[in-house]
Amino acid sequence: MTTADARIRRFSTVTWLAGSAVAVVLAFVLLPVVGINPRTGDLVFTDPNRYENEPWDDPDAQEVRLQGDELIGTAASGFLDLPAGDDVWVVGPLTEGADDYLSIYQQPDATVGLDDDRPDYLGLVSGSRKVTVVSAGTDGRMWFAPRLTDWRATVSRETPTPIEDGTATGEGPALLSYDGDALSARFVFDGDGFFTVDAAFPGEAIDLVRAVDGVDIRESWPAEGRVIFRVDADEGAGRWTITLDEPASGTS
Repeated sequence: MTTADARIRRFSTVTWLAGSAVAVVLAFVLLPVVGINPRTGDLVFTDPNRYENEPWDDPDAQEVRLQGDELIGTAASGFLDLPAGDDVWVVGPLTEGADDYLSIYQQPDATVGLDDDRPDYLGLVSGSRKVTVVSAGTDGRMWFAPRLTDWRATVSRETPTPIEDGTATGEGPALLSYDGDALSARFVFDGDGFFTVDAAFPGEAIDLVRAVDGVDIRESWPAEGRVIFRVDADEGAGRWTITLDEPASGTS
């Protein structure tokens, strides 16, 4: 190899390395995340989790379509306006895109700036899990976190059954409402299988009971006034009873 050939090869190597470094820098600047969607095999050039906890900050958030008893959303962040009132929305389960979960947040008052009052996390919807959303007295909004795939979920607007005389009993699923001063209740399930109870208010939903087979437990919730209980139990699995009482002492 001549001296001239060595210089040419050295120059070519340096030029290639420099060009590679520039390409890497540009890739990080122009394509912050490059990956593969494990479900489709397609290249992903943006981070689907970037707005997972703050979908309202996503400038590309898209309005979710309400079509009959179904919500239809894309992989991008999404939103759906909630009119003022006492409507109770039950979202889920997912009917399309059920390989992944869907995180839901609620903005009780859409007129308040998001910097002053950030939407609250309500929970996640999956192929078997639902989330209860209670409308506030002002126009609000539901926010949906981004995903890797488009999705569809069942949705229903339901009228809960008021709890009268401090006690409710039944079999199978139920949606109940209570408006009073009690902050706790005794939950009894004389049956077999799963028994769950959620408590929901405008901008908040919490798991109260997650148990199986015979249940006898006291649980409390943080807000006075109207609360919505969503009971989930299999039809014919057994009878349940909810008895409202004084705030729980922290023991079950």
